Amino acid sequence: MNVVAVYPAAAHSAYKIAAKTFASLAKQVAGVSVQTVTDDEYSNYKVVADLTVLIGNDAVNSVTAKIYLENRTEGFGIRYCTDDYCIRTVNIDGRCFTFLVGGRPRATIYAVYRYFDLFCGCRWFWDGDRIEKTELPRSGINIVESPRFDYRGIRYFAHRSLHRFQAEHWSFEDWTREIDWLLKKRLNLFMLRIGMDDLFQKAFPDIVSYPDRDQRLPEAGQGFNDRTLFWSLEYRGELRKKILQYAFERDLIHPEDCGTMSHWYSRTPLDFINKAKPNFLPQSNDYYRDLTGFVWDVRNRKDFDNYCKLTDTHIKEYGSSEMFHTIGLGERLYSDDRELNRRMKLYVYRKIATYVKENYPNSPLLISSWDLWKHYSPEEVRDLVLELDPSQSIILDYTSDTTKDNNFTNWGVLNKFPWMFGMFVGYEPDSEIRGFYELTNERLKLAKDDPMCKGMIIWPELSHSDTFALEYFAYNAWERETPSLEEQVDRYCRDRYPSELVAEISDIWHSFLPIVQLAAWSIDEERQQTTHDIFTDIIERANFENDKAGEYKGKAALAAKYKDTAAHILIRLSKLTVVDKMTERDMYDIARTIIARYINTAILYVEYLYAAGAQTEELDGVMRISERLLGLLTDLLGTHDDYSMFASLAKLRDVTETNPNFEQTLKENSECYYCRSGIYENAKCLYIPEMKLLYSEVKKSVENNELLDKKVIIEGKAEIRRRYFNTPLATVEKPTATFSDILVKAAKVIGNINI
Repeated sequence: MNVVAVYPAAAHSAYKIAAKTFASLAKQVAGVSVQTVTDDEYSNYKVVADLTVLIGNDAVNSVTAKIYLENRTEGFGIRYCTDDYCIRTVNIDGRCFTFLVGGRPRATIYAVYRYFDLFCGCRWFWDGDRIEKTELPRSGINIVESPRFDYRGIRYFAHRSLHRFQAEHWSFEDWTREIDWLLKKRLNLFMLRIGMDDLFQKAFPDIVSYPDRDQRLPEAGQGFNDRTLFWSLEYRGELRKKILQYAFERDLIHPEDCGTMSHWYSRTPLDFINKAKPNFLPQSNDYYRDLTGFVWDVRNRKDFDNYCKLTDTHIKEYGSSEMFHTIGLGERLYSDDRELNRRMKLYVYRKIATYVKENYPNSPLLISSWDLWKHYSPEEVRDLVLELDPSQSIILDYTSDTTKDNNFTNWGVLNKFPWMFGMFVGYEPDSEIRGFYELTNERLKLAKDDPMCKGMIIWPELSHSDTFALEYFAYNAWERETPSLEEQVDRYCRDRYPSELVAEISDIWHSFLPIVQLAAWSIDEERQQTTHDIFTDIIERANFENDKAGEYKGKAALAAKYKDTAAHILIRLSKLTVVDKMTERDMYDIARTIIARYINTAILYVEYLYAAGAQTEELDGVMRISERLLGLLTDLLGTHDDYSMFASLAKLRDVTETNPNFEQTLKENSECYYCRSGIYENAKCLYIPEMKLLYSEVKKSVENNELLDKKVIIEGKAEIRRRYFNTPLATVEKPTATFSDILVKAAKVIGNINI
C-alpha cells in the first residue's frame, strides 16, 4: 500500500515530528513504508496514494484547508489553539484520506498516537510499548476528543539512588523516551526539578566558577544534602538544554522556577555566598539551616533581584516564559510568632507575583501547595487565595489526596479560584506499590466537577516506582469520568499484559488491592500500617514505646488478616511463565510490595510483644519471621537490575565521563534516613545487619529486664555503615536463588504468621 503523510511546511516543528512518528508506527504496525512530504511539496507529488494522511488542522496545513474550503469534509469540531484533536477518515473521489488534526502542535502528536491506540490496538507505557500487527484503517473513523483538564503533568524530583526511580540519573536517550511517553499519554507539562545545574555559573559568570567534577562540592552536606557531582556541571548544563529543546520542539510546557528557590536540591554555591554576600532571612525551624540552604533576604532589592536574575537567565539559556512556578518559603518558618510568619510568607508571594506580572504579564504563576499543606492553616490559605489574581495565579495542589483537614476542600478554591488537583506518590523510602485510591477517586470526582480545577499533576518522589499509579494518573488527567478502582485495574491489565495472561494477573491484582492500600502517605492513622517501610531503617523507625502497644498490635493485625491472600498471590506469581520484561517488572513489584508489607507486620508485632512484656521465646519466633522475610526480599532485589545500585552506577558511567569517587556520594545519598528504599546493596549490607543488631539488644533488654541500650545500638549502626562505605559495590555478591524459589519460600513464611 502506498501511503503519504503530509505535514505543514511553515509551522511548528511538532507537525513534522507527528508525520515522522506516524511513518515509524505504520512501519511497525502494518509493515507499510510512509513517505512524508510538506504541504508545499504535495502539490508536486506525482504518485496517487492509496492513503493520504493529513497532519495538522486547516489553519496550518494548506492541503487540509483546501479540502475543507471546497466543502469536501465537515468542520473538525475542535477548539482551536487547545489540546483537542480530531481523527477522521474521508473518501474523496475514490481516494482515501485520514485527517490527524490537532487544535495546537502537540495535540496533533496526540492524534497520531491515539490513532494507533484506538484503531490499531497499540498501548504505551514508560518502560515499553505494546505494538499490535494489523492493517491501517482507511474508513469509518470520525472522533473528536478533548481533555477534562487543561494542564496534565509530572513533577520530577532530585533524589538519587537507582536509575529506574531517579530522574537525575537519566541520560538524554532516557529523557527522549520519557518525553515521548508523556506525549503518548497526552500530557502537556513536566517539571524538571532535579537541581539547577549550571544556572549560577550562567547568571553570575564573574563570581561563580564551575566546580571540579571529581572533588566533593564545597557546599556539600550529608545524606541527600550531598549534591557532589557525578557528571560535570558543564555536561549537566548541556544535557538540560537538550532535554528542554527536545520538549519545546514537541510543544510541551516547562514551568520556570522563580522567587525564593533556595532548597536542598538548589543550594547557593559558596562562591556566590563569599563574593555576592547575600543577606539571609531569619529562620525559626531546622530545615536546611546552613548558609547554602537559607533563603536570601528578599526585603533587600539586591537579593530579590538576584533571584530574578536566576529565573531570567534560565529562560534565556534553556527555558520558556510560558509558565512560572514558585515554592514561596517552602518548608521554612520565618518566626515563632505565627502572625509575623504569616505576614512574611504573604509578602514573599506578593513580591514573586508582582515580578512575574511586570516582566511576563501573560504567563500564569503556579503556587506550590507543599508549604500550604505543611505549615499553613486552612484559614491562612483562604487569606492567601483572596489576595491572589485569578487571571494570573493557579494553586498547584499536589497534596490533594491528603487526609489532613488542611486540603483543597477547605481552601476557598472550589468553584471560586483556579487550581490543579495533584497526586503525591511518596515518600522517598517507599518504592513499592502503594496508594489510598478510595480517597483519591472520591477527591477526583470533586475536581472533575469543578470548572475552576484547571489541571491534574502527579509528583512521584521516585519517578517510576508505581506503574499503576502513573497509568491511573494519565487516564484521569484526560478523561471526564472517574471509573471505580476495580474498573481501572481491569483496564490496566488488559492494556499492559499479553492476552494469555490477562485473566490470571487481573485476578491477582484484585486480590492484591487491599494489601496495596495498607500503606500510603494519604491513609489516616487508623488504617495506615506504616508511613514508611520500617525495615529500611529499623533502628530509626521502630521505636519500641511502651505506651503504643495497642497501636502496634492493631496495625500488625490489620495486615495479618490478608496474610493467606498474600501467600496465595506469591504462589500464583511463582508459577507464571514470564513472556516479556514489562510483565516481569510488575511481577517483581507486586512480590516485593507484599514481602515488604509483612516484614513491616512482623516488626510491628515484635514492637507490640516487647511493649506488652512478652518473654524472649515468644519474641524470638516473630523476630525470625521478619529476619527470614528480609533475607528473602534482599535476594529478590538482588535478582533484578532495577534495584541494583552497582548497575545504576554503571549506567551513569556509560553516559559520559563520571566522577571516579561518586560511589561514596551515591551511598551517602541513598542510605540517609529519608532515602532508604528497596535497594539491594543497602538491604544486604545495612538493613539485615541493623535488624540483627537491634534484635540482639531487644533480647538482652528482655532477658535482663532493663531498658534498650540506645548507645550500643547507635554505635553499632555507625560501625555497620562504616563497613558498608568501605565495601566496593562491585564486591557485593549476587544471590543465587531464583524468583520462583524466593516467592515460594516467602509465601510459606507469611502463611505461618500468627497474630
